[in-house]
Amino acid sequence: MAIITPTGIITTILNVVAESLLIPVLILLLVFLLLVLIQIGSLIAEYSNRSKISQKELDGIINNIANTNSSDQIAYIINHSNLNQQYKDILVKIANTAHLGKNTRESYVREIIEDQEYTLAQTVRKTDIISRVSSGCGLLGTLIPLGPGLASLGSGDVATLSAQLIIAFNTTTVGLSISLVSYVISKLRKSWYKKDIGLIYTISDAIMEVEYAKKE
Repeated sequence: MAIITPTGIITTILNVVAESLLIPVLILLLVFLLLVLIQIGSLIAEYSNRSKISQKELDGIINNIANTNSSDQIAYIINHSNLNQQYKDILVKIANTAHLGKNTRESYVREIIEDQEYTLAQTVRKTDIISRVSSGCGLLGTLIPLGPGLASLGSGDVATLSAQLIIAFNTTTVGLSISLVSYVISKLRKSWYKKDIGLIYTISDAIMEVEYAKKE
């Protein structure tokens, strides 16, 4: 009669828990694979819709704003530029804050831009999470099958060992691939958004300087 020790009980529980995690890990990898494919499509669409503003065009926008006399003229310049519509709306909203006091206006404009920064950060955070969690799932999918695989090796069951090793290698490959693609998407978006926010800050400063000069 086999003696059941506390160590044996704990080991058995851990084995059951570890093996029961395999199916959720595989499901998560499939979900992340679908999500990263969606993100690739979203990135391509975003790139095709991006407006590329050269330094010359930016200089023109700044100079034209500096020569305006009203918020309506500033809005006209912004709306007829090559900026993305999303950023046009933000800058026009900033231009329409001329009636506010200096401190209130600066705080409000900062809030508008920070809200946009937060929105962009949320977009990047999605692929950041996918990148981190998918690599973890890939590692779990590698380690979990090795337990039963090594146990089957001890009993001479080569077929079970081969099946478990295939699962381990496949989950590693898929998990790391998803992680790498998500990482690249995040890096591209971060570089785009950093430039976009810089544009918004530059143009918004020009807008506010015009209004302050008028009041003085």
